[in-house]
Amino acid sequence: MIEKMTDCSAGMTGLTVSGTVLSHDVNEAMRMFAPTDRLLVQVAPRFDGYMAELVGGMHRACREGQAKRCALVVPEDMADEATMQGEGPEFRVFTTRPDAESWLSA
Repeated sequence: MIEKMTDCSAGMTGLTVSGTVLSHDVNEAMRMFAPTDRLLVQVAPRFDGYMAELVGGMHRACREGQAKRCALVVPEDMADEATMQGEGPEFRVFTTRPDAESWLSA
């Protein structure tokens, strides 16, 4: 499930993901909110996996111009798996929301 955050900074779109999320789910969500300069996605504790699908959908959002910069916030025990999927100049993985928001705002 993908839900829109209500407490994001101006100019930033925030989404919370939980349950099972596939790449096309991210694409569908981005169609509702794109384009955006800054996308913040936070993994909820009830996320059931498919990190490669989630990261793949975020990469596609950046690549296709739906978001200029994307930050993914994951629990520490998921950081290695998320980072293994590949970071880049437009996409980064963080373990704290303040760090992600700081990078997105820079």
